[in-house]
Amino acid sequence: MLLMVSFIFGLDFCFSQTAFANPDLKIKYTESEIDSLQDWVTVSLRSQGKFQELIELNKELILISEKRNYDNGIIRGYIHIANALYLVGKYNESLRFLKLAQQQKGLKKDNYLQSWLYTELGNNLNVLGFAKNSMEAYSKAVYYAKGIPEPNYRRTILSYSYNKMAICKYFDEMPDSTLYYLQKSRMLLPEHPQSTTNVGDWFMDNGNIDSAWYYLGEADKIIGSRTDFLYERACLYWSYADLYSIEHNYIEALKSLEKSQAIFKDLNQPDDLIRLYNEMARIYDNLKIPKKREEYFLKHILLKDSLNNLKQPALDTTVFMFLEEQEKENINSGQRRFYYTIAAIFTISLLFVLLIIHYYRKNKRKSVLIEEKKFVIEQKDKETEALKQKVNEGFEEIIQLAKKNSPEFWGRFQEIYPEFCERILEMNSHLKTSELTLCAYIYLGFNTKDIAEYTFKAVQTVKNNKHNLRRRLNVPPQEDIMIWIRNHIDS
Repeated sequence: MLLMVSFIFGLDFCFSQTAFANPDLKIKYTESEIDSLQDWVTVSLRSQGKFQELIELNKELILISEKRNYDNGIIRGYIHIANALYLVGKYNESLRFLKLAQQQKGLKKDNYLQSWLYTELGNNLNVLGFAKNSMEAYSKAVYYAKGIPEPNYRRTILSYSYNKMAICKYFDEMPDSTLYYLQKSRMLLPEHPQSTTNVGDWFMDNGNIDSAWYYLGEADKIIGSRTDFLYERACLYWSYADLYSIEHNYIEALKSLEKSQAIFKDLNQPDDLIRLYNEMARIYDNLKIPKKREEYFLKHILLKDSLNNLKQPALDTTVFMFLEEQEKENINSGQRRFYYTIAAIFTISLLFVLLIIHYYRKNKRKSVLIEEKKFVIEQKDKETEALKQKVNEGFEEIIQLAKKNSPEFWGRFQEIYPEFCERILEMNSHLKTSELTLCAYIYLGFNTKDIAEYTFKAVQTVKNNKHNLRRRLNVPPQEDIMIWIRNHIDS
């Protein structure tokens, strides 16, 4: 054993002496300067669309960080490059840089960097069509974000992660879950307008135009005249344009898109302009102005081709050579530890065999108990699954009863949600059965138009009933009544 240990540490010493045998890069930045360049200069370059400069800067900072054994600088550099590649559509290469970041030992010591890395991983997987894997990555991002000690960093990255979870393709068929995470994002960072705008977009997509106008108005108040929210204001104008378009007010929609276009041009956001030009072409088509439609569709095509021809190849040569060098360096580092690992495996294997022999006799009875416990757990899991199935079937049943305006609806609803009536009556014990039934329809997510259709009432009548219900339940005027009821029932 002494001979084995001496051999292992002898190899390790030799490798450590040769690791920096050929230094050709001067250490010209301190660790705090590396942080500043990555946190401020990199972000500025990204906002201007200068991806080539961004990548060259972080390549240099990674090499300097390697010389200084500064893990955070290496990890941040890899993630910044991965983000830039994601923004230009190089998703597979972006994933390779994120893998390099994951292989750094210092990553596990920093919850902020782990949360950031998993968010970027989720972004790439979502775009590539792996929605479920993307949600798993976002969930890990949320997990690590909760462990960030600094409160402002914690709530900022948590808000961003929840927002990303909400717009993940995995939630395309789960609109309530999407709204839930958008609201969580908004509550964590109410001073930032993006989540509020996204909530407005959610209501717009789900046909609740009044609520969409309300939340976009709230986002407008947050932005105000602040110059640091220019990009968010451009997105808000775009959302306003979508609302005007739904209402067939194409003139106002075009005005909003023109405002958005002006900001994207000032901020040098070609990727957003590509989609914006296509939307403007569609609006001009609705306005029956074919010349303008062709003009903006041509702008869309030319800008898209220009970016593909100029931006993408410019990154390929320098980025991917550097990527191969970094991956090769990781392989070499593994080879340096090869003999060390072989010796360690031999020693551990010997000890492991001895331990197995010792514990086999001792734990034979325990294994039987574990199997019995496992069987009990499996039975409970089956019972739980059966209960979930019953709840789902019950939910579908009351939805169908509601749509048929069945007299059995209210009774069956109380069976499925036994605490609902009690909690509503705690707010106002004098509510009538018709008002309780209306509360149930609202709780289930039916909008005014749906309720009017299913209960054979005029839309205005339902609106008046909802207004009276708001007053009797003391719902604040700025609150959405559906969200307010759900918060009070489910809390």
